[in-house]
Amino acid sequence: MRPYLIILYFIACIFLGATSDALFDDGMKLWAHGLGALEVGLLLSGAFIFKLNIKHAAPFLISYIAFRIVGYDFTYNLLRGLPINYLGNTSIWDRFFSKYPIQGLWFARAIFLTLGISLTTRYLK
Repeated sequence: MRPYLIILYFIACIFLGATSDALFDDGMKLWAHGLGALEVGLLLSGAFIFKLNIKHAAPFLISYIAFRIVGYDFTYNLLRGLPINYLGNTSIWDRFFSKYPIQGLWFARAIFLTLGISLTTRYLK
């Protein structure tokens, strides 16, 4: 049960981060900063919430990054009303991936989703 709670925790943190950035871009800076602070607070307290020790640090961090690669852009685009495959031109991430076909990006996200789920279920029990 614990790996699934950690995955839900990652999803909640990513949703908070994407919502914060979307609100910031829409001009609602007070709410954006509040949600951004809440996201950082949740991320920093994650090890204490799930009672993880130092050997769980690397799988925890890599899993979070993998889930963020998979879900952040989708969430941000949906919240801003952009097409789901939209890649902007300001973020380094978007400029890097805009050089490749969208099928490759979907394939990479599938790999990162598999990585995130497998690390969480295997090492964060």
